[in-house]
Amino acid sequence: RPYHVRLRGVAPNGASNLCGGSLISERWILTAAHCLKPGRTMFAYLGAGAAVRPVQITANPEIYRDNRNRQHDLMLLQLPGNSGIQPVPLPRLPAEVPDLHCADIPVVDCTNFRRGLQRSAPNFYQNHGYQDWFCGQSPTVDICAGDSGGGVVYQGKIYGVISFTGNGGTACAAPAAFMNLCNPEYNAWIARIRTTG
Repeated sequence: RPYHVRLRGVAPNGASNLCGGSLISERWILTAAHCLKPGRTMFAYLGAGAAVRPVQITANPEIYRDNRNRQHDLMLLQLPGNSGIQPVPLPRLPAEVPDLHCADIPVVDCTNFRRGLQRSAPNFYQNHGYQDWFCGQSPTVDICAGDSGGGVVYQGKIYGVISFTGNGGTACAAPAAFMNLCNPEYNAWIARIRTTG
């Protein structure tokens, strides 16, 4: 899956953070907005195996904000040139909404997860609960540090971006939340940025 991208933010003191991303065109990487850390230079590692090459992201990131100016956990990073890698396409709208799976993580209802977040993390929920997520959970597979921003791909199309897990450090204890790219507003924003950037 050559469209998967490893992202690394590097601080002047050498500290770094890892995230994932997905090439949705030859020049645009879709990832989670929380992967951007202030004062860090972002590098995208493109390709696979011995052919992996780091590319510094120099353009300002594009972060999705809704009509109330609330930030959502979606970000586009522009490469300085064409990647030469086949991208993963977005779903066509009206949404093709299959029963999504990635790494054998079935989609589950988010209702109880959202209620639990409201009780256990009210500040987080107040600042992020307005976003459009779908959830996934498996008794044997979970997301972990460094997976943020990676794509949820089903039958060759990207339907989500890994945002966070509610597991509290215990693998598979709670669903993971993925930004829902079948949301028409997210989809239209991505299309607009890709064509104007």
